[in-house]
Amino acid sequence: MKDKVLVFGGTTEGRLLSEKLRKAGVPHVVSVATEYGLQILKDSGEESIVKGRKDAVEIAGLISEEKFTVVVDSTHPFATAVSKEIKSACQITGAEYIRLGRDTSASSDFYPGISYVDDLKEATELLKKEAGNILLLTGSRDLQQITSALSDISRVYVRVLPDLESLKKCETAGLKGRQIIAMQGPFSCQMNEALIREINASIILTKESGKTGGFDEKLEAARNCGIKTIVLRNPERVADDSSYFTLAEVLERLTGDARLNITLAGIGPGNPGCFTRELEQALKSADVIFGASSVLDSLGAGDGFYSAPGGVKVPAISLYKGEDILSYLTAHKDLIHPVVLFSGDISLSSGSKKAAKVFEEAGYQVSLIPGISSVSLFAKALGLGLEDVKIVSAHGRSCNVRGYAARHENLFILPSNCKHAEGLCSMLQDVADRIVIGYELGNPEERLFNYDSSLGELLGRCLIYAHNAAASQFAPAAGLRDEEILRGNVPMTKEEIRALSMRKLALTKDAVFYDVGAGTGSVSLEAAILSPEIQVYSIEKKPEAVELLAKNKEHFGVDNMEIVSGNAPDALKELPAPSHVFIGGSGGNLKEILLAIFEKNEEAKIVINAITAETFKETMDFVEERKDLTSDVIQVFVSRYKEVGSYHMADAINPVYIITLMKGEKSE
Repeated sequence: MKDKVLVFGGTTEGRLLSEKLRKAGVPHVVSVATEYGLQILKDSGEESIVKGRKDAVEIAGLISEEKFTVVVDSTHPFATAVSKEIKSACQITGAEYIRLGRDTSASSDFYPGISYVDDLKEATELLKKEAGNILLLTGSRDLQQITSALSDISRVYVRVLPDLESLKKCETAGLKGRQIIAMQGPFSCQMNEALIREINASIILTKESGKTGGFDEKLEAARNCGIKTIVLRNPERVADDSSYFTLAEVLERLTGDARLNITLAGIGPGNPGCFTRELEQALKSADVIFGASSVLDSLGAGDGFYSAPGGVKVPAISLYKGEDILSYLTAHKDLIHPVVLFSGDISLSSGSKKAAKVFEEAGYQVSLIPGISSVSLFAKALGLGLEDVKIVSAHGRSCNVRGYAARHENLFILPSNCKHAEGLCSMLQDVADRIVIGYELGNPEERLFNYDSSLGELLGRCLIYAHNAAASQFAPAAGLRDEEILRGNVPMTKEEIRALSMRKLALTKDAVFYDVGAGTGSVSLEAAILSPEIQVYSIEKKPEAVELLAKNKEHFGVDNMEIVSGNAPDALKELPAPSHVFIGGSGGNLKEILLAIFEKNEEAKIVINAITAETFKETMDFVEERKDLTSDVIQVFVSRYKEVGSYHMADAINPVYIITLMKGEKSE
């Protein structure tokens, strides 16, 4: 049988606890003191609520009547009198008492101009000694005690909750008009600074209320404005008999689930009107929100806080990399419902995929919420079906856009920004017959226009559509004919030998391919054309051949082919580990090249073309030395026939050994 839990809330921690209990199916009731607290809980989806202040006898009566077995005290750290009543009620009834506390320390080890005090009497004694206006950030409960200790209350200003009870306490304390600032917090550092300057405050009085109470932002604002701060210490941090549990610990006790949770969500085009219901619910439940600054700006959280439904303000942190967010959460263990936001749809976001892996490896349970994709909006605007479109992301990554455009009639490209898009469009102009920009899709600034030569001063988000009617004529499976390749006086692997060598290589679409002794680049070109995602490195030491490689690369528009000028194996040192290698020329360094390749990746697949018996012998000697390698050897004899008068005469190509090496046990 599950415990029946009575939660004394009214705080952020209490709201988050009640939500977790509700989702876990734990029977519970939340008790709040004010109508304001009641409304916030209702807005968050809580239905089991009782309202009103109660003493120990009344609380004990509620516990007994409703048969609560556990009572969680998540009241404010400074509400010590309330906690005392709750403890007494638990002693009367025998219910288990759990104190849900919070870390109220500042994140910085040192802030200048701060005086820490243990009680209000000590605080007011310090205030008496200070000249100038006083800003009270301690709430409304102790206002009368503070103002009665001061001779001149005209210099006192207070920020309180915007409810009738708080305003009455201000009136009782003798404050009125401009002296009362009724607002819902927490507040950003910038807003605190604005308030300090607006009332020309010389000193502030605040409580050590922690992150949830915006403690850091208050201290930082006072420091930036060059004024003093008096801080009432958290009584729980100094009391001898004080002990409390974190939210995660309480949840483990009540639900048996110690797993951490995190939500990764796409916000679509950024327009709140395009938010999904699932996203809205996640934002309503969050205790912290992460995202790139541009994402937080579109959410209206550029000041460091997101205004959730019901007036609750949630901290918004400008972080988007999984490792950075994990470090932040590790340092703030009281956060149990973080939400990480990404623009667009997370299914098209490499950042969300990387972040999900980081959190899963750290033991988090990751929930994914897709967003309305700008790709879908673009397709709708252009009258296209997504089944007819190839989608590639160049956002924060290298992308062979010309290669994709050559092979696909309808291509969508996701660039990093407008400046990046302009560079990509200039590369596409000699391939695509039409280029369209989709700017700020799904937002009021949305525009669609044909690209000619510039995007002007546009700074927002955009997508690129490239149309190539000639793509249907592209047939990469047929390979290249020798006469299509610019040759000059540089040796070239012949067409028939290339075809067999490529078959033996069996390149995958995401291969990292070395062409060692590339010559004209005939094999490099075959590999680069096969898939735009293949990374091709053409290694060549002869200047004339390097120059010809550059011409062929430009001629065929293969941006996924990188020319490396140098002598192997030295030229391989800075390259990424290969998955596949073709060796057409070794310059007498075959063994050293093979050793360098297998050192980078022992699983690499290598195909060698050997014309001379010496190269063949050197290769087979290497295989004999390496007991972990298997080899596949064929010798190819090819004759081409050419017309000589009325006859067709054989024109033999030199016999070539095609040797394939890969890791594997030799057969007996």
